[in-house]
Amino acid sequence: MGGSRPPVCKSSVSALAFPTKPLRLVEQLGNGQPTRGHNQMDINTGMIAAGLAVGMLVGATGMGAGSLMTPILITVFGIPPTTAVGSDLIYAAITKTFGAARHHQLKNVNTELGLWMGAGSVPAAILGVFTLYEIFPRIGIDVNSVLLNLIGIVLVIVGITVAARTFLTIPRLWSSDNLPTDGPLDTWHKVLAVTIGVVFGFILGLTSVGSGVFFGLTLVTLFPLAARRVVGTDLFHAMLVTVAAGLATLVWGTPNFSVVGSILIGSIPGILIGSHFTNRVPERMLRGAIALVLGASGLKTLDAAPYWYVIGGAVILVVAAVYLAKGVKAPKPASASTPAELQQT
Repeated sequence: MGGSRPPVCKSSVSALAFPTKPLRLVEQLGNGQPTRGHNQMDINTGMIAAGLAVGMLVGATGMGAGSLMTPILITVFGIPPTTAVGSDLIYAAITKTFGAARHHQLKNVNTELGLWMGAGSVPAAILGVFTLYEIFPRIGIDVNSVLLNLIGIVLVIVGITVAARTFLTIPRLWSSDNLPTDGPLDTWHKVLAVTIGVVFGFILGLTSVGSGVFFGLTLVTLFPLAARRVVGTDLFHAMLVTVAAGLATLVWGTPNFSVVGSILIGSIPGILIGSHFTNRVPERMLRGAIALVLGASGLKTLDAAPYWYVIGGAVILVVAAVYLAKGVKAPKPASASTPAELQQT
């Protein structure tokens, strides 16, 4: 920064290109050698723009930080998957904290539910990070290859699920017309919250995906929360789990602080802007857009053949047709009462 930079040894350069063995925090900070990633902060304007766009989605919906940023880092900017996951967990911990603080001010947070979910997700996420950086390399798993496929599959599944929850009615499971409202938590809700936290917290630690999407989906579907409380509670819990996973990444992982700094510059104002639109922009439009981007990001991450994009487009058209057909039928009772209203005026 101020003085001359320390010499970069050949092994450090090779570790930057494709990390194989993670450095410990004491090795990164205690011996004067460059940290894994860069020995100085290189700000990338493209990452700033990506951070702004993703940050606005996070602020408005509580979803998108890991699910969108990780594949963007991998497919657009060419960051190795293990480094992308580590960087994204640090980034998510900071951005979710800003988002949670803002929604707490707006009284959009169910603190009790967030803490119950965090009781399961925080230790599970730490275990996931440890598994990614310590266990997988020791048993000979090609972490970057496996991680790339895992992230892609998870993104496609999440995109389909978010779209189905938003636009379709599945009998005895959920209705797209009958969204939950605020209500008290019973024992079943608390047990369910801890269990969900354990399962999705571990996936979060492995992939950095799910702090908003997976947990947000369960909050929408399984708990008595209005839409605005879903967003606020999702961000509050995401803050808990990503801070824990981020700290674990500092100990065992490979974050690139130049990447973290660049996307933070765009994301923090993006989240503050997006939070103002939580109650203004139609929720289905936001969630539909997120589902579309998630599915496309998953296919891109998997390097899918073109026909998969055609299949994805066909699925979108079918879902849209079903939803629009349902919308055409719904206004009939209102139209029948129109003549009476006209007579009154």
